Amino acid sequence: MKKLNNTSLEMQLPDGTKLVVEPWADEEYPGIRVYLKKPDGTDEVVCLVEYNTSKPEGKQLCIGAYAHDLDDLAYYESYNDSGTMSPNV
Repeated sequence: MKKLNNTSLEMQLPDGTKLVVEPWADEEYPGIRVYLKKPDGTDEVVCLVEYNTSKPEGKQLCIGAYAHDLDDLAYYESYNDSGTMSPNV
């Protein structure tokens, strides 16, 4: 996965952290990632929106969310699913 031309958008939060949004170019999973950048310079991915080419027609746009204490996604689902929240598949 590669970042697009150093393009990002930052938003300062009241507690000194920043939300950083970055677009990613990937043949199978193009999309955006949202990071939490801490005052000490470290960051962690919070969530993503991506186009997943391995999903069936009409289900390719997917959203995912991480939990700060997990290495993998805590939630991942097609944006066009029924709206029920389920754990990562």
